[in-house]
Amino acid sequence: MEVCSNVHQIRIDFHVTDQIKRYVYLYLITGRRCCLIDAGVAGCEDSIIAYMGQIGRSPDEIDALFLTHAHPDHIGGASALRRITGCNVYAPEAEREWIEDIGVQFAERPIPNFHTLAGDSVMVDVPVREGSIIRPAEGVTIRVLNTPGHSAGSVSYVLEEAGVVFTGDAIPARDDLPILTDISRSMQSIQALQTLEHIRYCCPAWDQIYEGSQITEALRRGGALLDKLKQCVLRVEELYPDRTEAEKMETVKAHMGWRHLASNPLFAASIKACIE
Repeated sequence: MEVCSNVHQIRIDFHVTDQIKRYVYLYLITGRRCCLIDAGVAGCEDSIIAYMGQIGRSPDEIDALFLTHAHPDHIGGASALRRITGCNVYAPEAEREWIEDIGVQFAERPIPNFHTLAGDSVMVDVPVREGSIIRPAEGVTIRVLNTPGHSAGSVSYVLEEAGVVFTGDAIPARDDLPILTDISRSMQSIQALQTLEHIRYCCPAWDQIYEGSQITEALRRGGALLDKLKQCVLRVEELYPDRTEAEKMETVKAHMGWRHLASNPLFAASIKACIE
């Protein structure tokens, strides 16, 4: 789907478990050459190449792959894409080890279907950090903004020429279970995104594209959701100290109106992130 004249959204569907179906959005920046924001899950390179064919572009035009963070649904296709296209890989310096050695990531965060989703390790050609300015192609300027909280070293990328910000999983999707490592940093990241100027489009990985005044509302709603979740978790801890972690998680889901959602195995970590 075309976001604006030179930004395209590509949806990748996958399963965390047999019961939990997810999706992630990647973004293709087109011009004289092409760049990708995130790499989806292992095997999704075929979908990316197919989409490029539909719009008259070729994978050998991809010069740069920007990873917002190290989680499997964002790095899974990176190794294959680098091999196919010869592109440079840009990724957060703070999460480089998890990308270059996925065995380390799995040992520290052993999620279901990890290796199926994460594919192979990939070398990071250019580690990025807050304030990095990258010009991977003519007419493409990418500015890096640290937006941790969903993961320890998550970043967002601002495409300066088009006024587009690619936020990865920094903004919690509405009506869904947020996945967090540090709720305070996540709230600070949303505040940092609120200070951005001249942004026309906000392109998350887990939610719809927001345009104009919708961006302000999406950020406000995301911050309010995180605050509500934190207060809910702290209240449950206070009222039910003797309940098991699983019981507390279900109680939080009920109070937040998420009882109908299948329990993502990572949500327990999000509850801990609200306490710690």
